[in-house]
Amino acid sequence: MILAFFWLFAVVAIWLPLRLVVYGLFISISFGTLAVVPLEMVGGVTLLPVTILSSIVIVRVVLQADAAAIVDAALNWRHLGVLMAFLVYALLLTVMAPWVFAGAPTMGLNIQQLTPLAPSIGNITQGLYLTNSCVMTLAMFVLMSNGHGRQMCRKGLVIGGVAVVITGIADMATFGSAVLDPLRTASYTLLTHAELGGTRRVVGLHPEASGFGYVALSFGSLITLMRPGEGLSRGWRWLGAPVGWSCLLMAALSTSSGALAGLVVLLAVVVFDTIVLLVRGQGGAAAGRLRANLGALTSLAVAAGLVLTVLPNIGANIAEVFDAAVVHKTSTSSFEERLYWNTVSLDGLKATGGLGLGVGSTRASSWFVALASGTGVIGSVLLAVFVSNAVLQPVGQIDFADRLLVGGAKRTLLVSMLPFAGSTTSVDFGLLIAFVFAVMTAIPVASAQSRSGLPARSPSSRHRSKPVAGAKRPTDR
Repeated sequence: MILAFFWLFAVVAIWLPLRLVVYGLFISISFGTLAVVPLEMVGGVTLLPVTILSSIVIVRVVLQADAAAIVDAALNWRHLGVLMAFLVYALLLTVMAPWVFAGAPTMGLNIQQLTPLAPSIGNITQGLYLTNSCVMTLAMFVLMSNGHGRQMCRKGLVIGGVAVVITGIADMATFGSAVLDPLRTASYTLLTHAELGGTRRVVGLHPEASGFGYVALSFGSLITLMRPGEGLSRGWRWLGAPVGWSCLLMAALSTSSGALAGLVVLLAVVVFDTIVLLVRGQGGAAAGRLRANLGALTSLAVAAGLVLTVLPNIGANIAEVFDAAVVHKTSTSSFEERLYWNTVSLDGLKATGGLGLGVGSTRASSWFVALASGTGVIGSVLLAVFVSNAVLQPVGQIDFADRLLVGGAKRTLLVSMLPFAGSTTSVDFGLLIAFVFAVMTAIPVASAQSRSGLPARSPSSRHRSKPVAGAKRPTDR
């Protein structure tokens, strides 16, 4: 029944308004254990809803977009050119490295043991996942280049946050039962009944707490820092704040060490931003951001005080969880095992002379190690150049709501790096980071085109010569 409903939506998504498909895409991120194709049909490889729907969104956007806009976005080094160069290099390396450096030490993807480097199905699947994420960045770039596309993504972000909260609550409410088993059909090892410090870890519909914690933290940070409701109607503004804070609560309930550390970074980012705004004493948009930050910090302090008053023992429980998840994390067998994965992967990198083992050739426990070992020094530098260029991209004169999107994306990238770097086992950076990359690059480009008098290219416009004044509003079909 579940698979039938998903595939019905996937098929009709070809004709549905694009906004509905985008909403479904953000929702699908929460379903990280649902195999939408029977495992025996694809050799045990798990195809998730987000993989299928992201492909549909890519095709829809590309078919509706101006070809010149796509080429410019993909090849211009100020836009996504460096990211696409990274992808091409990573794929070429993935094809050649298992043959050229055969026998180099790697950590097996499915069986966590030392394995000599050789071509494997992991090179194909992980290479496709990375390709999907990079091309999804391109599609989101085109989508975010116009106001109507940004409205879609703002609403999709809030709807996706609601899905995170609902799946987290469903996991807590059904603990110990098999109610959610039909949604947990992936071939991964599922750690859905883990505890930490005497507290049951919330995993939602993800394989383990760290995966759910990362998704919840990312959605919470994006919604809290980007404030997507700012550019929408009053109802969306009222919904956005509680959804964002609820996602952050889910991240804390996951008791993932990366998520807890990310929450600390998020708090530090908000406090630092507030101090800077107070010192500068600016008005206008800055004053609005200052009021929002002060309101968030005040609400957090009041909520913490009420919780500690009503539940005086919860402080000791929180301290116990933090001690187990962060302070004594390095003394656990899990930490030692993951450290071994990184050591073997880096040994493999050395065996290739720094060129890399290829995407999907080895398992690491840190995204930075996976990136370095999988794509080598050249690939790592290319991606670092792209990210640096995106972060330093001048925003220009844009309205307050769009400025919040860009600023929130940059801050979320910082917040998400801790759980992402500490738990991701492959080079693929996923849909949420692809969305962040697109926001940081597309909106400044659209702003620059607006200042120069050029029409912003939209995913549905095929007539670039049409004057801006006479252009119709882009549709979502």
